[in-house]
Amino acid sequence: MLLLAALAVISAAHVATSSSSGPAGSVSRLLDAAGNLLGLAAALALVTQQGRNNLGRVVDTTIAALALSGLLWDVVLYPNLSTDYRIGVAKVALLLVVFALSGVLGALAQLVITRPVAALRPLTTAIALALLADIIVAANTDTQLTTAAGMMLVGAYTAAGLFGLDPTAPQLVTPAPMRPDTLSHGRLVFLGSSVAVIPIVVGVRQIVGGNPDGLILVISSATIATLVIVRIGQLSAQRDQAERALRHEASHDPLTGLPNRKAFTTRLGDALGRGEGCAILFCDLDGFKSVNDRYGHAHGDQLLIEVSRRLRESVRTDDLVSRFGGDEFVVLFRETTPTEVQAINRRIIDALSRPVPISGEFVTVGASTGTALAVGDVDPEELIDRADHAMYSAKNAGISGPA
Repeated sequence: MLLLAALAVISAAHVATSSSSGPAGSVSRLLDAAGNLLGLAAALALVTQQGRNNLGRVVDTTIAALALSGLLWDVVLYPNLSTDYRIGVAKVALLLVVFALSGVLGALAQLVITRPVAALRPLTTAIALALLADIIVAANTDTQLTTAAGMMLVGAYTAAGLFGLDPTAPQLVTPAPMRPDTLSHGRLVFLGSSVAVIPIVVGVRQIVGGNPDGLILVISSATIATLVIVRIGQLSAQRDQAERALRHEASHDPLTGLPNRKAFTTRLGDALGRGEGCAILFCDLDGFKSVNDRYGHAHGDQLLIEVSRRLRESVRTDDLVSRFGGDEFVVLFRETTPTEVQAINRRIIDALSRPVPISGEFVTVGASTGTALAVGDVDPEELIDRADHAMYSAKNAGISGPA
């Protein structure tokens, strides 16, 4: 709807311009600017439509639009403005048009990078042609170039129509898969360059014009932009590190560092979804409570840490060991056979039966285990429950390692 409104307003501006006997009036100029700003709103809406975490990309688009439009205005347009565009309203309207179209190009560039849908090609072509046509019309009075600019506008309208007819266009109004909004080194360099480019260009022009004060502007702008971007990068790295730590804490047991039940269940579900031949081993320590009561919780924690280490050493590299809580541990075997599971089961029981030094003494605990093989379409929780029941059956039957 925003894009449709933008095209309608710009078309009205062109009608007003063509019906004018002299230079285009202020109304047509302002209508053209308003239409292009509606186009910018449409592009930003398209970016935000891809997901709720796109605010950072909208900010990037705004920064890029300001940098590009400022660069075009200072280097290309302002020194070469034709007479019709030197009056106040026309000049302001042109600046708004250049800013809006630059912003649309920046927004579309974000989409091309994050979601390369085929329909973006004609839309990007339309905006590029419109921007180039406006620059040509405003910066010269040559009849042939003006005619070429008019043909570019025809091409821009045609490309916009092709965008609307493209069968892939509806994909752009559906949310894209969630992507982390990270500040990569390339993105930081881009932002820093966008911030510094305009004052640096102004300073260079002053130097070329014989004003040595421009050197101060160039050096200070480049230095400040670099320091700001370095600081932002440092804060971003600290934030990413904190987020990784929080994600690790949310998915891992704080004592042993093993994945917790939630993380284990998620990874088991992923393995089952891929059709891997999975098996579960549920392990419960025998005699742990007496060790905990006799030596205290601190030494009980020490025992659990040693148990987790022995479990990791007893399984294969691709297997996953998890602590479900208390003295319960669960192991996920990927792409395995019943024979391999039984062999590793025996290895685990033997490893956990070896004495553990606690408070100057050696204590021994046993382990009751139960296994369950994934057969057919099975739910992760169901498979875990089957292994749990098998473990309790073994414990009740007195089948465990030496204690």
